[in-house]
Order: sequence, then structure tokens, then C-alpha cells
Amino acid sequence: MPKDTVARYLERHAEPLAHTVPQLLRRGRNVICIPACDEGLRFEETLKSIADLDGAEGAVLVLVINGAEDAAESIHKQNAELLSWARDLLGTGEDAISVTEWGGFQVVLVDCASPGRRLPAKQGVGLARKLAGDIAVVLHRRGDVDSAWMACTDADVQLPPEYLTSLPDNNADFSAALFPFEHTLEGSVEQQKAMLQYECFLHYYVLGLQAAESPYAYHSIGSSFAVRMDRYAAVHGFPKKLAAEDFYLLNKLVKQAPLLRLNCAPIRIQGRESMRVPFGTGRAVRDIQKDPGPYRVYHPDVFAGIATWQRAQIAFSNNPSAIDWDSVLNDGSLPDGLLRSCLERQGALNAAQKAAQQASSTHLLRRRLFEWNDAFRTLRLIHELRDSGIASVPLIDALQHAQLIGEGSALDAACRILSKRVHPTELTPVGLLQI
Repeated sequence: MPKDTVARYLERHAEPLAHTVPQLLRRGRNVICIPACDEGLRFEETLKSIADLDGAEGAVLVLVINGAEDAAESIHKQNAELLSWARDLLGTGEDAISVTEWGGFQVVLVDCASPGRRLPAKQGVGLARKLAGDIAVVLHRRGDVDSAWMACTDADVQLPPEYLTSLPDNNADFSAALFPFEHTLEGSVEQQKAMLQYECFLHYYVLGLQAAESPYAYHSIGSSFAVRMDRYAAVHGFPKKLAAEDFYLLNKLVKQAPLLRLNCAPIRIQGRESMRVPFGTGRAVRDIQKDPGPYRVYHPDVFAGIATWQRAQIAFSNNPSAIDWDSVLNDGSLPDGLLRSCLERQGALNAAQKAAQQASSTHLLRRRLFEWNDAFRTLRLIHELRDSGIASVPLIDALQHAQLIGEGSALDAACRILSKRVHPTELTPVGLLQI
């Protein structure tokens, strides 16, 4: 990583407001970034969990209370109440950025919710996360924070005591670190069931990609990862998206260096409904309850198709001129020719041929193939297979078909089984390690 990567990022791509962050009260060890929009006063539970962390006295929380100009008036009202409450609790004035201390740790409070300070229209959590991340990079670059890692989470979590002490050291060559997580069941019986179903799906998706030996078999949960700051700078920070900013950031980072799955106690996330973003956990919990039919997920056969494509890319990289796509893409789990037609519509086979003309070695060709067929294109291929006839099936049927649970397993037991399978008991790297 060139030494000037961070400096160039801060000069050319960082949010201007990040450069105005005041000096901290004292030097910090770790920085935690939280965007807050349309949050209630339960956020105090998150603050208290930070105060209880091992090493909390060295923590710096960057809290960005935010709302876009075109957000609903109800969101602006809720943000105003949270901002007023936070200022009273923290003892800050009405500056755009304030530095204070609460519960033994320092807080950088950023007001992007008041009139005249709101995010631009059609902006949201991606920009809020980027601003928080950019402030973290400024603090580290300035020498105010020691750790080269920024921890990214949300305003609706309970952090485990070992949250900060589980972070890799500054010399660890990973681009991101992934924390285990679990959702707290809340609300009605129907809401709790919906949350269990969606968490099962999150684990099922990663386990399906693991079985397919995909390098992109990891969770993309915005409240449960940390990012190494120089790698963050190299990919120009969080994308300014209204949703899935975590997915797209990790998709870039995993091409920089492997991700590291951590093995600490899980982050506990409120299992609530939410309409703040177009999709994601909160929206899924709401939508599942509105659908009277069984909750359906990708058929296990689509992951068999992904596995076949992984093997085909390796075969092609070994000998591009001798490849027979019909042969290497034949999968007994899928109708004849289906995988090839999906890949052709996606442009994957043409991209492979072009890569073969440009790559100077087998290793470089293989790397280019797997970088092109990344987490986003893997998801697109899964959707192509689904929409071309591999129809989704009820969740429990999928889990049993994939032999992840036994017959008659209750939903809560299934969720525990999947969580145990997907969360490691030791530090585990994931990504383009063996490509």
C-alpha cells in the first residue's frame, strides 16, 4: 500500500466536514463509527454497552445524527428529539461537530440533522457512514487515534465486552474484520418469527456460498465489521448509497486483502422493523410479516450452479484455448444449458475470453476471473438462475434439502444450528486467498 494513499484520499475524496473535526480531549486508542437516523432514546443502551467495553477509556465514538433534506417530516422530528437528548446527555453545544466525554469514553457528535446541516436530498446511510469513516481517518492520520482500524456499527446494538480487544493489531494485513452477530427477538410473535426466518436466511446464504467454495462467502452486515483505514482509503471509502453500502464496500475491500472472521461473543442487534432504507434486515422483517405465504429463499440448486462456475473458472484459467464451456458448465442439478445461458446473459463468458487475451500468467488470469465474478455478480447469477426456473422454496425445505438441519427442527433451533455453523470458533480469513 503506497504511503501516500491515505493522504491522497483525504485530499481528493474525503467529505469536507471531516477536515473540521476538533482536537480530541486526549489521545484515543480505538474509534467506533455510528450513523443514527430516526432512532429513539433506546440508543442509550448502545452508549452504555460502549461504556462497558474492555478498553472503553481509550474509545472514541464518532456519532453522526443525520437526515436527508427530502426525508419525511416524521424523521426530521425524531432526529431533532434525538439530537436534543444527546446534547443534553453529553453536555455539548450546538456546533456542527462537538467533542466531549461520556461514560469514560470520548464522543465526537456530528449534527447532520438540523436545518442547514442535513444531508443532500436522495442521500442517506452511505454518506453518513462515509462521513463518520472519514472523520476516523482524519483522527488517525493526525495522531489522535492509535488503532489503524475503524469499527463500524449501528445505533441499535449491544456490543460485547471484548469488542475492541478483538480487533486485529495495526500490522495485520486484512482489509476488514467481521464480528459475529445475532438479533434480539422483539415485538409480536409474528415479528419474532420473521426475524428468526430472516436471520436463518442470512446464514443460509453464506453457508451456500461456502459450500460452493466462493471467495465471497461472508456476511455484509453494516453493524458488525471493522475496516482497516488504509484499505478504506484505497477504495475511496463507503459508497454514497441509500442501502447496501456495507455490501459494496466489503466487495471492494475483499479484492484488496482478505477479510478476517473474528471469534468473539456476538454483537446483539435489535430485531426490529424499519423502513429507513429500501431493503435490509428491518425492511425484510416487515415484508415477511405482510406475506401470508411461507417465507421463500433461494433453492439449494442455485448454489450448486455457483460451485460449478467456480470450478469452470479454474479449468479455464489452466487452459483457456481448450475449454469446452458446455462440458465444464454441465451440472446435474440444473437443466441442460441453463447455467451457460445465464452466464452468457451476464457477459461472464465474454469477459473470461477478454481476460485470457490480456493476462500474462495462469495466476493473473485466475485472479482476474474471480475479481470480475465478485460478490455482486455472484448475487446476480443467483438471481438469473432463480428467475430462469430454479424457483425459490420455503425456508425450512431449503435448509433440509441442503442438509443443514434435520427433519422436524423448530425455527429457533434451526437458527441456532446455522449460527453455530457460520460463526467460527477461531480466527478465519476469507476472500481471494487461494486464487
